[in-house]
Amino acid sequence: MFEDYPRETVLKDGSFVLLRPAVPDDEKGLSELFARIPDDESWFLRDDLADPEIMRQWIKDLNYDRVIPMVAVRQDDDRIIANVRLHRRSARCMRHVAHLRITVDPEFRQQRLGTWMLVDAIKLAMEIGIEKLVAEFVEGVEEAAISAAHKLDFFEQAVIKEYVMGPQGDYKNLIIMVKNIHRDWSDF
Repeated sequence: MFEDYPRETVLKDGSFVLLRPAVPDDEKGLSELFARIPDDESWFLRDDLADPEIMRQWIKDLNYDRVIPMVAVRQDDDRIIANVRLHRRSARCMRHVAHLRITVDPEFRQQRLGTWMLVDAIKLAMEIGIEKLVAEFVEGVEEAAISAAHKLDFFEQAVIKEYVMGPQGDYKNLIIMVKNIHRDWSDF
């Protein structure tokens, strides 16, 4: 599954980034990444991975059969600047589906890093036999991510109205997007 890694890519600003699977030694770097996510964004993350105890448990229980975590590491200082995860369920009826979660350091947005991570996640999903990739976005908050997903042929499967509660108690729509994965690159 990880035969092509580590893999180097270049961002729009010309900096080099290494894409590779996350390993237990990444605990500190991942905690630091999630700590750099501003409060006005981190409120809608599924887990508070900036909390060292939550991260420690997550890394300790690292199981590539359930979650495939990939990181982007800046080569000049080895800082983890992005993370993408494919979450899979063990139930036979859901083995063909993976849920996508992606986090990019605010300093490295608008550099196509999120797009590279998303393309990489799609490639991994193809390799492991995933047929549907599911991503959830908060409307009015994650517009850049929604736009990137549309460009990679994700489509809106559902909108759950007023499902997510914001930090001030306001409600926002949850957009569920799906990408049908094919066995080859013919859908690009």
